[in-house]
Amino acid sequence: MELQISNYRAVNEMPSKTEIRKAVSETLRRCGRKPSDPYELSIVFTGKEEIREVNRKYRNINRATDVISFAFCEGEGACFAPFLLGDIMVCPEIISIHEKKYGSGLKREMIFVIIHGLLHLLGYDHDTAAKRKAMREKETEIMDVLFK
Repeated sequence: MELQISNYRAVNEMPSKTEIRKAVSETLRRCGRKPSDPYELSIVFTGKEEIREVNRKYRNINRATDVISFAFCEGEGACFAPFLLGDIMVCPEIISIHEKKYGSGLKREMIFVIIHGLLHLLGYDHDTAAKRKAMREKETEIMDVLFK
């Protein structure tokens, strides 16, 4: 697996790159994939204004969010590159707000949104009650393994 992590800044309670890689590997494994396969994934850490602009441009939602995923497996020609997963944009500023609200801790909340973003790249969604339930169950399963 090729995992590119950009704009990473280690701060207190931030997961290490090793912990991020472990979360990605476990998510792939729990979704029936082999982390040893040549998957390619990019995780980009970004600021609140940049992610707000991306959210507005691509989703027509004019607000900052914690995570956005862009899958490479969609659209014409996607079938020719099955190991190209996509990009995940993560906003630590928003995650920090959420971790305070939920009392989960920055590391745990950051890992959760990375898992959430990767599940989107692997075909999970939460646009219906049934899909949301399946996605939440998979998130819980992975988080339980990582934070037992």
